[in-house]
Amino acid sequence: MSSAPANIKNFRPEIQALRALAVLLVVAYHLEPGVLPGGYIGVDIFFVISGFLITSHLLREAQRTGTVNLASFFAGRARRILPAAMLVIVVVIVAGLLILPRTLWGTLGIQALASAFSVQNWVLAADAVDYLAAEEAAGPLQHFWSLGVEEQFYLFWPLIVLVVCVLVKQNFPGPRTDRFASRRRVIFLSFMIIALISLGYSIYTGYSGDAAGYFITTTRIWELAVGGLLAVLMDAHANGSFTLPRWTSSAAVRNTLVLISLVSILGAALTYDAQTVFPGIAAALPVLSCVAIIIAGNTRGLGSLHLLVQWKPVQWIGLASYSLYLWHWPLIVFVTHLLGHDPNPIQTLALLAGSLLLAWASLKFVESPARQFKPLAGSAKLSLVAGAAAVAVVAGTALIPGIAQRESIEKDQQAVAQLIQDPPAGFGAASVGSGAPAYLPETTQIIPVPATAEDDQPDLGECVQDPQSTQIKECEFGSKNASFTVALVGDSHAAHWFEALAEHAKERGWKVVTYLKNSCPFSATERTAERDGGINCAEANKQTLERLKSRDDINAVVAANWAGASFVADAAQGYAQQWSKLEDAGLPVYAVVDTPRPPKDEYARDCVEEHSAEPEACSFDKAVAFESGDVTKQAAKHEPRVKVLDFSDQFCIDERCPSVIGNVLVYRDKHHISDTYMRTLATVFGERLESAMNAQ
Repeated sequence: MSSAPANIKNFRPEIQALRALAVLLVVAYHLEPGVLPGGYIGVDIFFVISGFLITSHLLREAQRTGTVNLASFFAGRARRILPAAMLVIVVVIVAGLLILPRTLWGTLGIQALASAFSVQNWVLAADAVDYLAAEEAAGPLQHFWSLGVEEQFYLFWPLIVLVVCVLVKQNFPGPRTDRFASRRRVIFLSFMIIALISLGYSIYTGYSGDAAGYFITTTRIWELAVGGLLAVLMDAHANGSFTLPRWTSSAAVRNTLVLISLVSILGAALTYDAQTVFPGIAAALPVLSCVAIIIAGNTRGLGSLHLLVQWKPVQWIGLASYSLYLWHWPLIVFVTHLLGHDPNPIQTLALLAGSLLLAWASLKFVESPARQFKPLAGSAKLSLVAGAAAVAVVAGTALIPGIAQRESIEKDQQAVAQLIQDPPAGFGAASVGSGAPAYLPETTQIIPVPATAEDDQPDLGECVQDPQSTQIKECEFGSKNASFTVALVGDSHAAHWFEALAEHAKERGWKVVTYLKNSCPFSATERTAERDGGINCAEANKQTLERLKSRDDINAVVAANWAGASFVADAAQGYAQQWSKLEDAGLPVYAVVDTPRPPKDEYARDCVEEHSAEPEACSFDKAVAFESGDVTKQAAKHEPRVKVLDFSDQFCIDERCPSVIGNVLVYRDKHHISDTYMRTLATVFGERLESAMNAQ
């Protein structure tokens, strides 16, 4: 997403048009993902362009001086990239504190800090493999991940060229032209090796289901390297060291090549989607199409897109593409948040117009003046110092949201501690019988504090295995000499029942044994996500079954699962098969109907934070609260020995499902129940479990 334009002496309008195409694909994808589901490939086009232009610049300098001036190179990057980027980060911080709920301030600060230091892609990669963080709403600075990839590329790419220059000079004495030809060959070989390794790793991470692969630099470098390889070949061609086939000079061939490449890019943008394994092999289509368009150059004649390429609006969008990319996403995030829903078509057009207006202002008053500011342009040292100072100031500003969030939380925690120590009558689920009021008469303090709700979960550590693990971990809680033992089996929606079961078990002197694995329901039917390589469940479920049957102290098995999972075959039959094996082994199964889920477009904790005076505004209809894929009762018909436990009436009252009940926040994230609410539900849970046991 580099802001660096082609050198005016080597200005190429087709590259500016490619920039325009790339940024418009990304903006359209962010505005209307349903219309252009693969518009994210615009980022890959930017990568190729950046690799090509930066390498071309380095080769020209190496040919002219025999070396690369790193200070001058990094100073140029700082002048071109930092002013607009740092301004966007500061504006987003200020706007975020004014617009976003307190629950998001900490994340806002982390994203701002990561963006300032150009490591946003690695932060997002870490979140992508974190089971709970993976569902976090996209932040207003998330798009900085691609800038992070490019700027990390800028750190080591010139070093490769510099090292080659030094080595060739030492080992290939001779005429300058011969040395440069040798230098070019070694550079090309180095780039090729890097590109092949990165491409191979990109394919591996994609097909292994590693969610981090989309963001990390190592899976993206090959795209920039391809642009670098093209620059080396074109440089060699310009200097007579490499000759393209004669047919490539044909205007008809070049025009056809551009048209085919453009159709390929648009085809990918229309047909790729979130299910496409990316960046891997799928990225080769937009990458190679971009390469072909650059090779074809500024075409003329019949079938040429010359008029479109040279059209002033296209050239201007290409010139402003960096600023347009920087500003469009925060604008979309903030406006969507204020609206409370996705923009309608008219609002989408307004967002596009607003993005273009911000891009114009940024280009005119920030980007261009910063590049042309004589005191900086004439001094690499001063440019680097100014750049470092700007990053330091922005990084310091990025700490403000987190500090403000912590200070406000500390005040609330004092009231929380007092309320937990002496809970009023009707606290949490205890108020369901009286209509489940959001607040009790004594206080309006919410527990857990919405900003810390994500931490209000069972402290089970490795007892809950990651989705990618092939193992299951058996953990025991309670008295070792207990005369009654209950096993808790399933995915994260089984884990969120742990507190209710454990609290009751503690009162009764029972032992609890857990077999828990995120994203892995205890089913004989394969999940779609496992078939696609994203998770591993079969082996863990096999181990769970074997361990349950091999123990001689299990008196009951409580099974629960997330009802939103999709399966490759009949889900109900899959559950029933597993339950039957346990029942046949003399292990009675008690299956829990899944809990309701708040609307998918907003976290309940964020809504409650914004509507703390009237948390009833965050309740939702029971009719749409439960996942359509909940087959618990259907599975129990296949295996009638299993008893079903349904606690829906503890979450939804009078056809509405509150987010706050008796001063307790029900949801800690998008669909997991807070530990605090589960503790208040322990009595009801225990009574119904024992009633089912007695009936059986």
